[in-house]
Amino acid sequence: MDEFISIIQFRTAIPFGYLLFSLLWLSVVAWSLKNILNNLREKKFYSPRLYIAGSLLVLSVGYVIASVKYSENINMNPFFNESDLVGEWNYGSSNLVLKPDGTAEINLSKSLLERLDIDNGEGYWRKKGDFNLVLWSNEVNFVSNNRMLRVIEYADKYRLIIEDYDDLDMWDGSLGFKQKNK
Repeated sequence: MDEFISIIQFRTAIPFGYLLFSLLWLSVVAWSLKNILNNLREKKFYSPRLYIAGSLLVLSVGYVIASVKYSENINMNPFFNESDLVGEWNYGSSNLVLKPDGTAEINLSKSLLERLDIDNGEGYWRKKGDFNLVLWSNEVNFVSNNRMLRVIEYADKYRLIIEDYDDLDMWDGSLGFKQKNK
């Protein structure tokens, strides 16, 4: 369910994009309420417009509830220690094992390897700054800055997301790697 909620979150870096989205959402809610009330007042209980408006209103309210739940559960700047990250991490069919000695077993999908600009196999990891993790393999292109993972917290559990966005509004919303058995 958490993955679905993260997928439906609206993200944009367009100037006034959130304002435009909010105005559109409010327009849909106002249209739905107006049509529901008109159809009920006129006793048109089987009107297709009533069912469409009701469905849109339910979806709109559901979206707001999901957005509130998502924002309550996400912490983009958690405090953590390197020892909190040790263990096995999964993201779809990709696996990442972070060991206490700073080594890693990297077994990622092709798309994740391209985004991170690393290779599968043995690798290394270390905490960088307050919220980031650098991951590299022996065959890595050291010129690349794509090897950065950001540690976030969702529902009191750490998650690793690929930090290949310039602005947080451009983040795709994916909750990324989830620690196995924690």
